[in-house]
Amino acid sequence: MPFFTQDWLIAGAVIAVAACLQGTGGIGFGMIAAPVMAILMPELLPGPMLLLGLLVAVLAVRRERAALDPKGLGFALAGRLPTSIAAATLIGILPVRELSIVFALVILGGVAISVAVSLRGRQIVPSPAKLFAAGLVSGFMGTITSVGTPPIALVYQNADAAALRATIGAYLVAGTLISIGALAAVGRFGLHDLALGAWLALPLAVGFWISGPLSARLPRDAMRWLVLALSAAAAGLLLVKQVI
Repeated sequence: MPFFTQDWLIAGAVIAVAACLQGTGGIGFGMIAAPVMAILMPELLPGPMLLLGLLVAVLAVRRERAALDPKGLGFALAGRLPTSIAAATLIGILPVRELSIVFALVILGGVAISVAVSLRGRQIVPSPAKLFAAGLVSGFMGTITSVGTPPIALVYQNADAAALRATIGAYLVAGTLISIGALAAVGRFGLHDLALGAWLALPLAVGFWISGPLSARLPRDAMRWLVLALSAAAAGLLLVKQVI
């Protein structure tokens, strides 16, 4: 496969922007990049995108590991394991078109819930039960669509910005490894997926590096609304493409 075509250059730009948003606001990588890749290069879903999500999560934890919430992380991961296995099994059953529709609807649902909670101004306090429930939903979403952050981000949305970025990053490291393992067990992740993901690792690193100075300057609320708007637009475009 040629790796220097126009599609690959666009993919690299999208990955860089998504990694920058993830590094700045703690969410956004999969929510923005995955729907675009589903339209532009569907072979990158879910395996290669999960691999790239793992890489950006490792970078996030490495940068802000002192702010990590290890106790909350444990409850969220406990919820992720069973639904990741169920989702990996479902991927092997659903046809590509139906899977894309489910993918778009799941992302739009996550955006809608995030907007509703934000507009109500409700203060969500992380608790073991909420984190476990968020992990259950995230495991299903993350394995099918490579987008597993919205449920966890909702629970941590009122936390300190550094704690949000570090804990979500650590959750994605462990949770993505669970999802990749589940996909590998059903034959949906292998060396080809590793190779495809590796070709986009450089733009990802560049985008995340740019996020460093931006994270302390850009308003957190503005970044969240930008991520939600871009995510909804990308998922909506994917849904229209599959339905029409």
